[in-house]
Amino acid sequence: MTPDADRDAYEARQAELLRALIRGDEFPGGFDAVKAAAAGRSLRRKRARAVAGAWPVLEIALGDGFGARFDAFARETPPPAFGFGTSDGLAFVRTLAAHELTDDVRVELLLARALVAGRAAVAMRARRGVFARAVALREPRRIVIVLRLPGIGRRGLVVPLARSR
Repeated sequence: MTPDADRDAYEARQAELLRALIRGDEFPGGFDAVKAAAAGRSLRRKRARAVAGAWPVLEIALGDGFGARFDAFARETPPPAFGFGTSDGLAFVRTLAAHELTDDVRVELLLARALVAGRAAVAMRARRGVFARAVALREPRRIVIVLRLPGIGRRGLVVPLARSR
């Protein structure tokens, strides 16, 4: 074998192992399945901790189900190349049903979108340029506006709404 062929074979084996660690199954031959499964769980828990750190309200909103739900997501979704907990959480939130998005989670979502652009976790990148979005919240009734301006950063404004009679 040539050095290039050796390198290609090694890279293919590494990619196969990484996919197996993410999924948590079908480990390549020559690897101790028990130890590899433990390593995969550890990597997915590390991702979950990063998401919980970047999205504390999301973790609270999902309660005891956060860990298992994120683990299932992480088995199907490779880690993001950018933004780690913020990007990973953004991709995870997009898999949730609308009724699971509490007002506070919707605010976290808006704040994350001000920092991160892109839909798929692997294609996310730092947002550039101007970002301006608003979300209407239910209790108490209010509108939250988030702006991101180059050179200034991310800013928010909360506008309370009067109750209709």
